[in-house]
Formats: sequence, structure tokens, C-alpha cells
Amino acid sequence: MKQELIRINSIDGIEMVGILYEPEEKSNKIVIHVHGLCGNFYENRFLDILAKSYTNKGISFLTFNNRGTNFISELLKGNNFEIIGGCYERFIDCLLDIEGAINYVKEKGYNNIILEGHSYGCNKVIYYYNKKKDNSISKIVLLAPCDIPQECAKFLGKEEYEIAKRESTKLINEGKQKQLINFSVNANGKISAGTYYNDFLPDGENDFIRYKDGENSKNKILNSIDIPVLIVFGDADECVLTENIETVKGYLNKNIKNSNIQIINGADHSYTDKYEELGKIIENNIEM
Repeated sequence: MKQELIRINSIDGIEMVGILYEPEEKSNKIVIHVHGLCGNFYENRFLDILAKSYTNKGISFLTFNNRGTNFISELLKGNNFEIIGGCYERFIDCLLDIEGAINYVKEKGYNNIILEGHSYGCNKVIYYYNKKKDNSISKIVLLAPCDIPQECAKFLGKEEYEIAKRESTKLINEGKQKQLINFSVNANGKISAGTYYNDFLPDGENDFIRYKDGENSKNKILNSIDIPVLIVFGDADECVLTENIETVKGYLNKNIKNSNIQIINGADHSYTDKYEELGKIIENNIEM
């Protein structure tokens, strides 16, 4: 397995650092991994196993920082800096980041692309595919896909959720989208009013994984996915399971036509101490 530190530009010029893993024999197939809320290309330990699992199958693996990396980040744009990170990013801008990564791998000769997301990254790759329907994308891998507004409500609790809703609405109306409000889901305890109001309340652009609607509901965006989708999460995932596991499985099976759901016993949201099981599932199911 070969490794290379890389720099990718988003469509609007944000520099995104990452690492490219390639098998010894040249491949035209690659997985582009999109990290979760306030994440990065290296922190999740399961990424090490995924790099080995994919390259063992002759598939390259790219993991990179998008503009939502870490809580508040100073990111290069040309020779200047922009302050973004998970506290300030807007979900819709994931189109700019993912398209930048796809353009990068196409320039390197890859024409068979698998989009993979973890947590919030699942919403981003689904959204991108729904908007672009790029024929070079052959599969999607969803690692721990979440119902974002319900997850937010669960971890904030009713009182903090309502306070954040009131404060963000007030600040948006005053034109103060960048002002930070309390948000205990993030480790720094803050998020911008614009990010919370637009992307963490119901009916935003990213609110299409809706376990709360029940397993017999239909979602237009998920129903539109016409390529195979591998879904992997644990039965101890505190973020995915805002509803009981049978409801979550039923919802995903009902809404995604060509889905393959794999459950890891005892795995939490980061697959802690279950990395090898995750790697085996990937190797055994990626050619679905």
C-alpha cells in the first residue's frame, strides 16, 4: 500500500488536506471518504483499517478534511485564510467540497468512484449524489447514518434545544449568522446561529434521513438513489439509534432500493474496538 499527503481545492478555492492510499497495482477505482461533524481525515481509528481493507481489494482510498473540519478552523484559500470549521460551515457547501475531491481523483485517472460518509458525512454524500447524479459514482457506503435533527434534540435535551432554537432564530433575524450560541453536542460547546438554524432544526437541506417518520414512511431523496448502498452501524450506536434498531433498519430498507445493511454487535458510533469487524464487512461486501 502506497500513501501520499495531498492538497485538494474545493470548487470555491478552500484548500483541503488529506491522504491518498493506493494499492501496489494501479487501479481505476477509488473510495472518497467524507468525515462527520467537526471531524478530520485522521482522527477516527477505523480509517486505518478501511485503508487496508480497500487496498487489499485493489481499491484506492482517499480521506480528506472538508470545510467542516474540527470546531473552528483556519483554512487556506489561495494565500489567505478563512475561518470555518464545523461551528460555521453550511451543509449545502458540501457540494463544493465533494466536487473538488471528485475532480481531483478524476484528474489522477480514477473513473469508478465510491462515495463513503461517516455520521454527518452520510448526509453529505447522499445529498451530493442526489444533486449531481455523476455517472462515475458507482456505489455509496454509509457508516453510521444519523437522523440529524432528532440526534441533536436527543443529546441537547428539551430545554437546551428550545433555547438554541429561540436564540438562533433571533440572531438570524438580526443578520448575525456568525454569532456563536451554546451547543453542548460540540466539545467546545458552541455553534454559530446560522449553522444551527439552517442545518440542525427540522426541514433543513440535510433533513432527509428521518427515522422519526417510521419505517413505513417514504423519502424522495433516499428513494432516488439508484446505485448500490452499503450501510454499516452498530447496535450500540448512541447517535444512529434515536429510534429502536428495527425501526431504523426498516426505514433504510424501505427507502433505499438497493441497500445492504450490516450490523456490528456492540459497536458504538466510532466502532470502538470493533475496527477489525468493520474491515471484514467492507472487504466482504464492497463488491455488492
